[in-house]
Amino acid sequence: MTEAAADEHPPGAALDKSRAEPSARMHIVVTCANRKNLAVPAALRVGALTGYLPRQRLTEWIRRLSEPGQPSAAATSLYAGEHWTTARQLATSVRVEAQLWVCSAGYGLIPAAARVRPYAATFAMREEDSVGQSSTENRDWWRGLSGWVGPEPGAPRSFYDLARANPNDTLIAVLSNAYLRACADDLRRAVGQLRDPQRLTIIGPAQTDPDLDELVVGVAAPMRLAVGGSLLALNVRVAQCLVGLVTADPSTHRRSHLRALAGELAAAVPPPAPRAQRERMTDDEVRAFIRPLTVAGPTSATRLLRRLRDSGKSCEQARFKQLFDEISLDVHC
Repeated sequence: MTEAAADEHPPGAALDKSRAEPSARMHIVVTCANRKNLAVPAALRVGALTGYLPRQRLTEWIRRLSEPGQPSAAATSLYAGEHWTTARQLATSVRVEAQLWVCSAGYGLIPAAARVRPYAATFAMREEDSVGQSSTENRDWWRGLSGWVGPEPGAPRSFYDLARANPNDTLIAVLSNAYLRACADDLRRAVGQLRDPQRLTIIGPAQTDPDLDELVVGVAAPMRLAVGGSLLALNVRVAQCLVGLVTADPSTHRRSHLRALAGELAAAVPPPAPRAQRERMTDDEVRAFIRPLTVAGPTSATRLLRRLRDSGKSCEQARFKQLFDEISLDVHC
């Protein structure tokens, strides 16, 4: 290299990713799913790890996952249910290069194409296969998994690693409440590794962790009316809608832009229909309604209560059932 060339390209400049132009590439991380397409062996259930101290449990868990010669599948093929049916479409919903990742309580952070064994582990507490009984235990478990080489050696094993390896890219984390809490420390460290901190966005429940609120684009139950599906898949459906609107312009990847899009989505939700104001009936009025209908032929309390409510009248279910049984006994005796 000539002296002039050296002045134009100082040593290390070509390797300094922080000076590079922001790319349009995106990494989308999605919470794993409890439902699996392969049967889970008894030994690969966290609930089976009895008699171990917390650190011993993690060591034993990793040993079991690492045993060679056992059935495995790509993570995208292993997970089942509506949540993951939608998650598989995320990377192809974006109009830029995107890679899908999994936030797993069993494996840690893994590429969606990584081959994994069927397992049962969750950050949700008070479940049969909960990895921890407190937020602290869950965070320690995630930190421990991040230190393991994992099923795909060389791949980033934490949000911090992913951001550090790709400081000019965009990170979208679609996380449930329990998984967001477990990864909170990792996410806080990760945002500082990006050239533009606005390009790390968490899509999920708001107000889970005060220190993370500024990173979150909140998802609320009424948004289901705009994106469809069940509440179980709401986070990932909202994410699909938002990332489908970004372009190759990196400014559209910023959290502020995604938050504005989410605000428009929430504003488009129609207001709930007013509840019908039904006329409350006395016991005698309910009896008068039930008697001729039970005399007319076989029927049920459920069918008659629905008919009563459709007529604009009101009666509590338990009270209606008691009066129905009373009249049925009288009519058929």
